[in-house]
Amino acid sequence: MKKLILILFALSIPFLAVYSQDSYIKNRWDIKAGYARYDGLWMTKTKMKPTYANYRIEANYGLLDFLEVGGYLGYSRFTAFVPQVGKIVSENHDAPFFGVDLNFHPLTFLLKKPDFRFDLYLLARYGGIYFFSPEGYDPQRGFEFQYHHGAGLAFYLTKHFGIFSEYSYGIPTVPSWSMRFGLSLKFH
Repeated sequence: MKKLILILFALSIPFLAVYSQDSYIKNRWDIKAGYARYDGLWMTKTKMKPTYANYRIEANYGLLDFLEVGGYLGYSRFTAFVPQVGKIVSENHDAPFFGVDLNFHPLTFLLKKPDFRFDLYLLARYGGIYFFSPEGYDPQRGFEFQYHHGAGLAFYLTKHFGIFSEYSYGIPTVPSWSMRFGLSLKFH
């Protein structure tokens, strides 16, 4: 009986080692700096649809083996419009934004490598943007809710440094698809 227990224990060691490996997401900090272009308001009279540069810094923490949670801060300048007799007046104004994000990593269920160089994730972001527009302009001065749902892919050139790209649908100002790309740093 002791011999059988010893053999079963010896056979189970490789399986325990595989299941005890650290996830490459859990307890990891991921800091990203990114850039995107967002669609602006469609101006039917002038047939214009401007796009705006959008800069974002975000920090995420691997809460579970497959889930990161974090927050972001960003900055953009939007054109605010006001109709006047015979013309449309426009001015550029600041628009800071902020929010929380969730990243779900499905590859962690398939790959158990401790230092995997690719990240594939589904993202959800919820937050707000504040327009500093003058009275009577569109968009109106104040806070507006924004969200994004999409997918991202990151490739790490070194152990800590990588590049990423995200494609998402959401409402930063008007409903639209957007592509974000940038640099990523990860730390365990």
